[in-house]
Amino acid sequence: MASDLKYTLSILTLNLNRIVPILQIILGTFGNVINILIFSRRSLRKNPCSIYFLALSINNIFALYVALLTRLLSSGWQIDPSNTNNILCKLRIFFSYVSLCLTQWFIVLASIDRFLSSCRTVRYRQFSNKSITRKGTIFIIIFIALIHFHVLLWFQSAPVGRTLTCNIFDKNYQLFFTIFTLIFTSLLPPFFMIIFGLQTIFNVRKLRRQVAPQTNNTRTDRLRSKDRQMIRMLLFQVLLTIICTTPFTTINLYSAIGTNIILSSTGTIIYNFCANVFRLLNYCIPVIGFYIYTLASRTFRSEIKHILREFIKRIGLVQCLPENAQTLVNEQSESLASGGNTFSRRKTGNHRSINQTSKYL
Repeated sequence: MASDLKYTLSILTLNLNRIVPILQIILGTFGNVINILIFSRRSLRKNPCSIYFLALSINNIFALYVALLTRLLSSGWQIDPSNTNNILCKLRIFFSYVSLCLTQWFIVLASIDRFLSSCRTVRYRQFSNKSITRKGTIFIIIFIALIHFHVLLWFQSAPVGRTLTCNIFDKNYQLFFTIFTLIFTSLLPPFFMIIFGLQTIFNVRKLRRQVAPQTNNTRTDRLRSKDRQMIRMLLFQVLLTIICTTPFTTINLYSAIGTNIILSSTGTIIYNFCANVFRLLNYCIPVIGFYIYTLASRTFRSEIKHILREFIKRIGLVQCLPENAQTLVNEQSESLASGGNTFSRRKTGNHRSINQTSKYL
């Protein structure tokens, strides 16, 4: 019975490591490329939070192809050139951990920005601007790269038995590295996401109660536009990020405090299976952004439609569409040429602006 369980979990682990990463790379590449196109649009570039979303999407693609693709080749197909090349070993581990860590911290910075933008105090709201956002993006990239510099020193390709392996060969550093990644990748980012996410919700609800009777309040108008859309998208992403990271954090915590626990052969197989499943779940973070934004934001869906219409017109497929669809695409192109966009549309004739039709969280 125990041998059957070992065999089943071993085969299941191998198949998961071969199939799931491929799906994650395909879905993640598609979603993040669309995110980059949308957050690069003029209608969104003026929003400070969109800069973090743009940086996050670019970093996600880097994480998918540096961290996840190499894991697919290594764990699923036993193809890992870093095992036999010391420099490649160090660079692969360094860029993998830096990119995965940045995925978490860009969401933290976006959470802080949305908290600041929703504050009643003008002095705090002034910190939510493009200049500070750009500086914050550059700072967090440099900071995360510097604190991972020790990886370049301690990871190496060395023989284990008759095979070469890219790994840590110092037990003291192995414990340090486990605790280090636990703190900076698994514990601190979700903690800050929860704190600033809850504070943002509190600020928005408090502001709504105080200014609801004042229909012409400019601050209300601001929260009813792209700022509020960004808040909704971010809060959904924070929630799902915490859900994806919690199991991986738990098993990393067990790894850190349970180094002296000796497992049976069956227990080791079960532990490895759970570690693989939770790691793959953690790799969903660079994948899910686009799908969260699409489900959470009507405005984001409108921007996708705009990009699709522009693409159809540029490749000359407008003539293949029904007559009413051709008219819609042509009108949309004229609107974009005259400076109109989804976020800045105003009340005209019998049409209401997005600011008027949008709802609070």
